[in-house]
Amino acid sequence: MGGGSVGHVVADALRDRGEEVVIVDCNEDRAEVLREQGFDVIIGDITEKEVLLKAGIERAVMVYVLTPDDDANAEAIRLIREINEDTYVIARVTDEERVEEFKELGADEVLSPNQLLVEKLLHNIDNVRNRRKVHELLTKLEDVETLAIIPHNNPDPDSIASAVALQEIASIVDVQSDVVYGGEIGHQENKALVNLLDIEMKRISRVDLDEYDAIAVVDTPVLPRELAEYDGIEDRILVAVDHHDSSDGMMDMNGTSKSALELADFVDHRPEVGAASTILTQYLKILDRNVDRRIATALLYGIRTDTLNFTRNVSPEDLKAAAYLYPRADHEALAKIESPDISPETLDVLGEAIRNRTVIRSYLFSNVGFVKNEDALPQAADYLLNLEGVHTVIVFGVVNGKVKISARTDDIRLNIGEIMKEAFGDVGSAGGHSKAAAAEIPLGIFQDVESDMVLDLVEQAVRKRIFKVIGIEEEED
Repeated sequence: MGGGSVGHVVADALRDRGEEVVIVDCNEDRAEVLREQGFDVIIGDITEKEVLLKAGIERAVMVYVLTPDDDANAEAIRLIREINEDTYVIARVTDEERVEEFKELGADEVLSPNQLLVEKLLHNIDNVRNRRKVHELLTKLEDVETLAIIPHNNPDPDSIASAVALQEIASIVDVQSDVVYGGEIGHQENKALVNLLDIEMKRISRVDLDEYDAIAVVDTPVLPRELAEYDGIEDRILVAVDHHDSSDGMMDMNGTSKSALELADFVDHRPEVGAASTILTQYLKILDRNVDRRIATALLYGIRTDTLNFTRNVSPEDLKAAAYLYPRADHEALAKIESPDISPETLDVLGEAIRNRTVIRSYLFSNVGFVKNEDALPQAADYLLNLEGVHTVIVFGVVNGKVKISARTDDIRLNIGEIMKEAFGDVGSAGGHSKAAAAEIPLGIFQDVESDMVLDLVEQAVRKRIFKVIGIEEEED
């Protein structure tokens, strides 16, 4: 409806898509020009029912009402709905105060030129900001020859993928880089990711960080603990890219933390997105790189895991990044990564978690005892959250002289990350998201003692602190 400047552009675009298009316009000269361009044009007033019937409105899949006359558009919407209740109507409005009126008349979507202009301008702002970030990053990297890229301790898929993506970007300016990690890669899916995609990573304990000109930190707002112990390391932090809220970072054992976001020369911190992999994907897209299939697969898996398959802390940017990566990823490899073999030790820990479970209201607690693989704890917590009637799971055990706690919840009333920080932040490290969190507490003088007494003391302390925060009376046990 309307063959003016807006209607002409839309009709042309629809025809390019192979759609059958009919234009209705009251201007005979304009109609003649449109016919010369090959359009099917009905000359007449869009506020007259006979004209709309002649145009075939009763058969239309969609109707675009695009004249600059709000009154004519309103009447056209009313008539269209009299003729065809099922067609999808998109209408243009000049006076934004009439948007609700147009919807009440039957328009499925109402578009304001001013609104569209604002959205376009805001999109351009984000695009320009991202391009400037990429340019700034490459400029910083040009000044170094060697770079250590460090994800958070016990790196997960998001941090691993972000690290290898940054490694790819660094190669553009001929920077030689290594991905260096602390802790363990213990979770079965994480091991599968590294092995199947042939990702090379070096333990921080087996490298000399002094051999690198600079340090990059990804997917953590604070310095990983092993990194923070190096003298003078603060002056060498060049890059920090992260998506966590700065309060989500793990605190070190004395209750303080060194912020990578404050120390780095280049910082891209976006708590509004669900994964650091999203940020790195945007960089690669802007650089128009032919993204390596391995890296695309890792980044897609990183986004999916950190957003719990797009159900937690997901943003439009995460969805756009995933859509960009999807056709470039190796989906056969993804399927293998998501269904890896379970190690015997993980199975043993899961068995202990099931046997030792205690349920109070909708809260499940389980002490798995002394274990070697701490990544078995979150796997057990994920599994136990599927039990009927359970909405929050706390699984804990002793690993290398430290109490490790993994927490999961699907209770929308809780922020399990905040609960863990309140319960254990004063005696160890704690942090996480609203649905998943972890904590670590040193055993002190009991770290070399493996006995049932130590496990009993640990269980009492853990449960007492959790009880206090969530408001459950101990005698209910």
